[in-house]
Amino acid sequence: MGIQPTFPETLRALSIAGPYAYLIAIGEKESEGRSWSTSFRGLVLLHVSTGKDYGVPQSKEMVSAIIGAAEMYDCVPNEEHDGYYHHCMRNPILFKQYVPNVSGARNYWFPKTPEHIKSFNQAWNQMQQQQPRAVFKVRYQNGIIRVSNTRTSNCFDVRDDEIWQMLAPHLQGEEIALTKREYADLYRSRLG
Repeated sequence: MGIQPTFPETLRALSIAGPYAYLIAIGEKESEGRSWSTSFRGLVLLHVSTGKDYGVPQSKEMVSAIIGAAEMYDCVPNEEHDGYYHHCMRNPILFKQYVPNVSGARNYWFPKTPEHIKSFNQAWNQMQQQQPRAVFKVRYQNGIIRVSNTRTSNCFDVRDDEIWQMLAPHLQGEEIALTKREYADLYRSRLG
């Protein structure tokens, strides 16, 4: 029966040379230059190719690895270089654990081998854990962190100064976007 995909059929990967995949994954680069246009729009895994023509990646662990993802939302002509296009990216994610030893392909590619399917499954799992899923209201008072859902009346309390130190830099006012994993970790730490 083999390895079954757990990712959506629309998920693709793009092999990117040198350090550029990392810069897209951290949001410092908002497009990838290509000599071809595309009608593809959607989630794309950022794969670091083995080529060195455009520079070397930030670390050797990135070579041949899927290091993150982004949403490819537009393709526009490059006004400075005739015949080239900007593949516009937004909502980047840098994976906490790279998916190593993945052979790349041309254009926006879909997995065709069991190894690619396994790699896409691993990457999709990380995307599900790292993408912000919901906004929560967080208040800190007298050593207690109150976490409440902004859409419902559900709330719980956590007592841990280390958790507060982790959350505080990411607050926007009293609100924070949490991934499924971050929310689950907080919920497991709740006061009984």
